[in-house]
Amino acid sequence: MAETVNVGEIAEKLSCDIFSSFFWQMKEKWNENFSCHCPTHLGADGKPKTHHPGDAIFYYEDPYLGSTIYLHTDLKAYKKETIGKTKLRDAFKSLAIAVECARDSDSWRTTFAVTDCENYEVRGLLFVHNHDHGYAKPFYDLIEKIGFDSIPIPQDVYLHYLGPRDINRFFTIANDIIRLTALKKMSGEYTFYYPDLVLRRRQGDVWGQPATIEALTSPYLIVQHKGTEKVGPGYVVYYNRPGASHTEFEYFLDSLSRYQMLESGKSVQIRVTSPAADADIVANFKIAKERYVKAWGFDPIREAVLNQVSFDAVTAVTDSYNPGWMGWRN
Repeated sequence: MAETVNVGEIAEKLSCDIFSSFFWQMKEKWNENFSCHCPTHLGADGKPKTHHPGDAIFYYEDPYLGSTIYLHTDLKAYKKETIGKTKLRDAFKSLAIAVECARDSDSWRTTFAVTDCENYEVRGLLFVHNHDHGYAKPFYDLIEKIGFDSIPIPQDVYLHYLGPRDINRFFTIANDIIRLTALKKMSGEYTFYYPDLVLRRRQGDVWGQPATIEALTSPYLIVQHKGTEKVGPGYVVYYNRPGASHTEFEYFLDSLSRYQMLESGKSVQIRVTSPAADADIVANFKIAKERYVKAWGFDPIREAVLNQVSFDAVTAVTDSYNPGWMGWRN
C-alpha cells in the first residue's frame, strides 16, 4: 500500500514542479472523489457509479478562448513493463465519463471550489509518467493501438494525454527556463506568446499568459521576455522537431516572420528539445537561413537579424522521483 501511495505522489509532485513554470494553477484539493449524477455511467461490476475520481485539477486562462480551462487530471506513474494499451484504454474510459459528469456537476464544482458564474470549460488530461525511465518505445504508437472507436467518449468531451517523453521534455524546458533566467539570458518577466490568427484573436493582457496544452504539445513553444542586461527583449523558442531538412526550417523561419518576431532589435534564441534531433540539424538550419535571405533578395536588414538568431540544444534533464525517495519526507 505504501508503495502505491509513493508512486502516486511521484506524478503529483512532478506535475506541480513542471506546470508552475508554464503558469498553470492547481486546485488546493486533490485526490478527491465527486458524486456521479449520470445513471448511464456504470462501474466494472455493471452497476451505476456513485462517484468519479479526481487526482488533480489544473487550470489556466486560454488566451484565444478568453475562458478558464480546467483539466480534470488522471495522474499515472508506471514502471516500463506495466505501460500497455489495456491499462490506457481503461484509463481513457474512466476519464471520459468523469469529464462528462464534471461539466455540469454541482458536486464537482463544490468539491474543487469552482464557481458556476465564471466562463469555463472542463477537459480531461491523462498524465502518464514512467518513474523507472525504462520506457523507450514511442508512446504515440501505443496510443494508436488503443482503438478510440471502441471507447464510448461522450460528445463534446475533450481528452488530452501526455506520455513519458512529453513529461521529460516539459521537465527539461521548465528547468531550462530557470537556468536561462538565473544566467540572465532571459528575463524573469516572461510570457508565452500567442500571435493573432486569421480566424482567432488573442484576448487579455499580453504578459503572464500561460502555456496552453495545445502550445505545449505543438512543434514549437514560444516564450516572450522583457530582456536583461545581457540580452535584449525578445523570444526564446523551444523547438521540438528533428530538423531533418532545410525546408523544415525555411517553413519555421517563415512562420516566425509572419508572427513579426524577426524584427530588428529583438533577440531570438532557438532551443532544440527533440531527443531525436537529426545529426545535420545545425547545417540544415544554416542552409535554411541562407535560402531565406536569398528569397528576400539579400535584404541586409533581414540578413543581419537572422545572423543574430542563436541556435542551441537544450541539455536534457531527467527527474529523479522514484517510490523509494518519495517514501521519505522532511
